Amino acid sequence: MSAYIGDYRELLGSFLDRGYRLVGFGEQTAAAGELILRHDIDFDCGLAREMAEIEAELGVAATYFFMLSSDSYNLLSASNVADVRAIQALGHRISLHFDPTIYPDFAAGFAAEQATFEAMFGAAIDIISIHRPNDFFLSYDQPIGGVAHTYQRRFAKELAYFSDSQGRFRFGHPQDSAAFAERRSIQLLIHPIWWMVPGQPSAIDLLGTFLSQRHGAYQQHLARNCIPYRDYLASAQ
Repeated sequence: MSAYIGDYRELLGSFLDRGYRLVGFGEQTAAAGELILRHDIDFDCGLAREMAEIEAELGVAATYFFMLSSDSYNLLSASNVADVRAIQALGHRISLHFDPTIYPDFAAGFAAEQATFEAMFGAAIDIISIHRPNDFFLSYDQPIGGVAHTYQRRFAKELAYFSDSQGRFRFGHPQDSAAFAERRSIQLLIHPIWWMVPGQPSAIDLLGTFLSQRHGAYQQHLARNCIPYRDYLASAQ
């Protein structure tokens, strides 16, 4: 299950062995040793479900942020709704991964997405993650539509912050950090894409494997929903 970036069970185990306590956004206190575990789902809900199952086995709860405006997946498809509800059932928190740049009025855009998400999943949104934030949103320390976001100072500055964006920990591995050695509280952003695709030597190789898997799955989708393509696949075998 491990990708080139490392083994996910080992990563979580290192925090648990160090005595970290998993908390949700807004639940952190002044105590040391608190870990907010966050997942932004940019590409695939099925990989998120696999990660959620590993965490449940280890007794760990995380917050999963899903997109309604993604070109990579349809959050409202039957299979993805099932994955998100399974993640909920495992005891994880779910919320919205929001791209404000697609709206002329990002507050109005958020209100529309919030209403859709809450109606579909029955989960009140009290924290959001911003998708690929620009400099404005990285420094935007106000709630959006009355809802806190993960880049506010209390989450991203007052806590140590580590992210595996681009398939690597660009600013150092959390296990090698002074924050980890001193058991300072941490927000850790993990993207399932980098960990749940079978082991590859690089991010590009990993993404190539993922694309091959998605190609095969989409072929089967076409075959289920389009008789000419179903006949074509049958004749090609």
